Amino acid sequence: MWFLIAKIFQGELGTYVARLKRLATLYAIMAIFAVLLLAFLITALFVYVAAQIGALNAALIASGLCLGVILLLWITTLVVRRTPEKRVQDRMKRDIASVAGTTALSNLPKIFAMARKRKAAALLTPLIAIVGFGIWRMLQNEDE
Repeated sequence: MWFLIAKIFQGELGTYVARLKRLATLYAIMAIFAVLLLAFLITALFVYVAAQIGALNAALIASGLCLGVILLLWITTLVVRRTPEKRVQDRMKRDIASVAGTTALSNLPKIFAMARKRKAAALLTPLIAIVGFGIWRMLQNEDE
């Protein structure tokens, strides 16, 4: 952003935009030739397979492969597609887990110091908390 503002004040914006247009044109031409390259490679593969096993069999195999790729991509879109609410919930779970992990690690020296002083009480407290959390999660999952 600041680069463009500096170019405006220096009077070089026209030169910069012209260079960007030339680069965009060159990249577009390169993309067209890349697509043509891919098309010719696929055609060469088809011709080779057709020479080996026959044109009809090669066409059936090529169409079957294309159908398989389409089905795979369709299934992938079904799996990946999630509602925005689900994405927000997943992000919230990750954030809570991250904060909980950081808190636990930062309090670890205090927990060890407390465990040395009062061994039984210090060891039972986290155990009770973990069991209580497990029960709470179990009851929460039954509601869904």
